[in-house]
Amino acid sequence: MTRMIGGKVAGGVVMVALMLPLAALAAELRAGEQPSLAANERIDGNLYIAGGSVSSAGTVSDDLIAAGGSVLVSGPVGKDAHVAGGNILILGTIGEDLRAAGGNIVVNAGVKGEVAAVGGQTTVMGSGIGGDLMWAGGTLRVDAPVAGNLRLAGGQVMIDSAIHGSVEFKGEKLTLGKSAVIDGALTYESPKEATLEDGAIVKGKTTYTPAPARSGGKALFAGVVTIAILIKMLAILACALVIGLIFKRYSSTIVEEVMAEPWTQLGRGTILIIVLPVASIVLLATIFGAPLGLLGLIAFAAVVVLGSIMAPIVLGSIVSAWIFKTEASSVTWKSILFGVLLYTVLSLLPFIGWLAKAVIFLLTIGAMLKIKRMIVQEWR
Repeated sequence: MTRMIGGKVAGGVVMVALMLPLAALAAELRAGEQPSLAANERIDGNLYIAGGSVSSAGTVSDDLIAAGGSVLVSGPVGKDAHVAGGNILILGTIGEDLRAAGGNIVVNAGVKGEVAAVGGQTTVMGSGIGGDLMWAGGTLRVDAPVAGNLRLAGGQVMIDSAIHGSVEFKGEKLTLGKSAVIDGALTYESPKEATLEDGAIVKGKTTYTPAPARSGGKALFAGVVTIAILIKMLAILACALVIGLIFKRYSSTIVEEVMAEPWTQLGRGTILIIVLPVASIVLLATIFGAPLGLLGLIAFAAVVVLGSIMAPIVLGSIVSAWIFKTEASSVTWKSILFGVLLYTVLSLLPFIGWLAKAVIFLLTIGAMLKIKRMIVQEWR
């Protein structure tokens, strides 16, 4: 059951990644440190928004795709909402389905379709869910009515509302609150039997399977690791799409430089990644050089962040050109998606994958440095 639930929930999250490129073509794109959609704004179509702190208070007639450190959706969404972030708060009505992956997820709104979520802590409140609720994570509390079924896997779950379908659970602890009414069957696997508070009702058949205490912990750990990888992949994909599609000329130039002089860019990137932080730390130790040292460390951090975003773009363009016989400098949503997926797979391969990622990263920042030098020379 854990694999089935985890597969459905993870599949929903992966679908976010697959839909992001499509949305990027026909959607309004907003990105930055604090991108937002104001309450008096309306998007007639899809909205694609990513950044540090994301806020969508206006009306989105079609799909919303949002990723960030924190994501607040307080305005209505006409169709599906796909959200990934550290902290997620949903206050606006979702016209169809909701897909969410994050550390802390709070849904305090009506969702007319189904909900698939993975998160450390998840709370479902509001007017209710019109379809199924599928969830995996650490803790879950359901205080809103659910018209469909519950498919749950994780640590601790508290259900304190009306569930019109059946409930399946595999984890550490299940509690039914005094307002819990399950119209269908209850099937669960856990170290201990479920706790039913006074007033809790299960109308269908109850099936309990005892499970070793450790199994839930192992499953939870594996789930947390999977969630972390998916969230990281979504974050990189969101940023790569914004930079790659909006600053397409810049991205294409980086790819061209890597293809034209790979050894030169590799050497330039290696020197930069070694010399810049060392020189900055040395300057920090001096009185007059401290400001320059601080700026150097800030520049180094910026290079690492931007290089980590640009590297999958470079990888995707080069590999796509090799496999599909396309122009290497052509940066498209397909090549970006392909590159992010490959970059994520490399992260899972010990040594060889990490070495390959390091080479791609150094090639990328080497090309970035050359372009920066060319821009500075043009200014003179």
